[in-house]
Amino acid sequence: MAIHGAILRPSAVLSAATAAAERARFHARSARRAISRFARPGAFSLPANRSAAASRISRNLAAFHVHYALLLWFSLLVFLCPSHRATMLFLMLISKVILSYAVLLRLFPNSALLHRILVPRIVAGIFVVFVIIQLALASAIVNLFLAIAAVAPIVVAHAVFRTPDASLAAGAGENGKVAGEMVPISEKKDADLESAGGQGADRSA
Repeated sequence: MAIHGAILRPSAVLSAATAAAERARFHARSARRAISRFARPGAFSLPANRSAAASRISRNLAAFHVHYALLLWFSLLVFLCPSHRATMLFLMLISKVILSYAVLLRLFPNSALLHRILVPRIVAGIFVVFVIIQLALASAIVNLFLAIAAVAPIVVAHAVFRTPDASLAAGAGENGKVAGEMVPISEKKDADLESAGGQGADRSA
């Protein structure tokens, strides 16, 4: 029995490693799709009215908050480069630790250690506080404000002009397939609300 158990252990390790590699490739493809979805050509248009613009902003802030955070992070590193290179390199090192934590969350979605003890929101909050303290110690808070000022117009413009995926193809089926991709039901509902708001504005005019 001991020999049989010893024979099974390598195969179990191999299957676990294969499954982890498959999940890693899947999430890599998902990341590429997320990047293309963020700046897809033809996915931008003027909102019909103010309520439609407000709906887009709230929806896009929820859907693309990770993209916006990455834009702010890269902008901060750029502004730190000329005069605070040591701080920039240190923050890059810390960001690699956070990236490794995010990859582990993806690879092991059922891990009690990662999801119950190291709660993602708490880890993110600690990371933000740590970055602010590090910038304060390096007298680089001004660089943070400069990064926010540089990224804010881009975020606002993207949030206002980024259209729902469901509205990019007229007559899409009820299953939500647009251009070969599955469109979330929430985006379809937002698109319907947005188009309804535009029709109401036209009727009132």
